[in-house]
Amino acid sequence: MLIQYSKRASNTPAFALLAEGWNELVQDGFTAEGDGSPPVRPDDEVIYVLGDGEYDVIGVLAFDHTLALTVRMVYVEPSSRRRGVFKAMLADLQEVGRTRGVDRILMPAPVENVPFAAVLKHMGGPTIAVVYDMAATG
Repeated sequence: MLIQYSKRASNTPAFALLAEGWNELVQDGFTAEGDGSPPVRPDDEVIYVLGDGEYDVIGVLAFDHTLALTVRMVYVEPSSRRRGVFKAMLADLQEVGRTRGVDRILMPAPVENVPFAAVLKHMGGPTIAVVYDMAATG
């Protein structure tokens, strides 16, 4: 397992896996907030994990850095799940935070993404907020 980092998601072989992950979410019924665009931007930073080959991306974690490191999307190939891929990417993201002097990582988990919420709970992250999405017009 080889962990890579890039300042721009679009410059990596991981971008295709992000698209695959987004497609899987949509197939499972997830809908994006706002304009319906994917939650990841080409200029988001990424940490990704390579399997056997140079372009064999098995996991990707996209994030941005404002006041905290905010994870925009995480996806691990189904065949690579439960093998420590997410844990390795999270450890790398924590190192990015330490290097930048940032002590918080925020990982929004949509209420319908029960598996991701379970993983986060298992990793020891406390729930600090529940966000309600209300229409701006009455």
